[in-house]
Amino acid sequence: TNVGNVGFGDDVQLGITGTEATLQIVREIIVGFNWEEDALGRSKQSYRSSHESLQKNLEGKSTEVIMEAMTNHDDRFLSVDVDTVNAVTLDDAKKAIMSQLLPSNLEISVAGDFDVQGVHDMILQYIGTIPADANAEYDLEKKESPSKGKEFGSVPTLDVPGKFLDLELEDSDPRAVAYVAGSAPNMWGTLADGTTVAERVMAADSGQSEYDKRRRSHPLFANVALSLLSEIINRRLFSNVRERKQLTYDANFSLTGFERLAGGWFLVTVTASIEKSQLALEACKETLESLRKSSRVTGDNLESAKRVVLNRHQGELRTSSYWTILMSGIQEESIPLKGPLSVTDYNAVVEAITVKDLQLALECLGIEDTELFTAIGRTVQPEGYLPPEDEIVKASPMAGMGRGGALMN
Repeated sequence: TNVGNVGFGDDVQLGITGTEATLQIVREIIVGFNWEEDALGRSKQSYRSSHESLQKNLEGKSTEVIMEAMTNHDDRFLSVDVDTVNAVTLDDAKKAIMSQLLPSNLEISVAGDFDVQGVHDMILQYIGTIPADANAEYDLEKKESPSKGKEFGSVPTLDVPGKFLDLELEDSDPRAVAYVAGSAPNMWGTLADGTTVAERVMAADSGQSEYDKRRRSHPLFANVALSLLSEIINRRLFSNVRERKQLTYDANFSLTGFERLAGGWFLVTVTASIEKSQLALEACKETLESLRKSSRVTGDNLESAKRVVLNRHQGELRTSSYWTILMSGIQEESIPLKGPLSVTDYNAVVEAITVKDLQLALECLGIEDTELFTAIGRTVQPEGYLPPEDEIVKASPMAGMGRGGALMN
């Protein structure tokens, strides 16, 4: 797509392409960005509004409360509160942003239908000519430890036993949401203590073959195993909590998608009526526990999950955005398992996963009852609240009171 076109019809003069415009903007941000107080003010207002909206949202506030408990109020994983936003100065914002925009840290991923040489030339023209020492004065890591490489930490270790949290939020609409959360590996299988899913699986299987060791040593093994487990757990939640017990219309299992940070969490979210919220919470815990003991992963579960995961992957490969996600960070030393094999070997790794792999990988999730953090958020009607007349259900007339007698009511 071209932007800045001039003229009409046969006389049109095409402007620059959208790709070229994007590269121009990137260059200006890195080497010539104009920092303005009024722009900072608008940004602050947006953050204040987001935080205030979260405090009034049942799902958002409940998630915040459970994250506060799991992280011991670690600000890295919580929403930015109003006081923190107000304290940020223009110089603070500039230093924080520019410390990330160092030429040596830049990685450009381009996907789509384009002229390769043309895009290479544009990248060289707009990005390749940026001085190598641009923004060096903002490089905090070099100032603090010049000889030390970049290191990424881990998520906080969860307290044991876990906690149950109860939240009430004023709202005229009666509803509830329940959460079950616990520890999990990051997207590539690294846990908070530095061990990996592959290491734990291989250590737990004393009778594994050499072929099993090779499979489980593949960089993509943990990533794929976690994707398949997520699919199976979601199906079990749907079957048990919604279809069999009819306690909810929506139950969802998800994993945090950290790539560099070691460790992460899983979160089961279930919406229910206020009266059924506790039962729905217990049903979710029961579903997780049964996967470990009484109703373990089956071959049918695995084959069904493989079909879903592979079909989703094949479908998303048709989009340019998915390709850029796959390529993003592929050269980063901080994500050592992400490389070309994570693209070329995806199907083969999925097909090679076994039921035993998933059953052992499941043990890498903190789903023991004592490890779980749970929460229920409920709405309570404001004091003195009166529902509008159109919400009041009027009593039906007694038989025989309506015109034409009982049969006409």
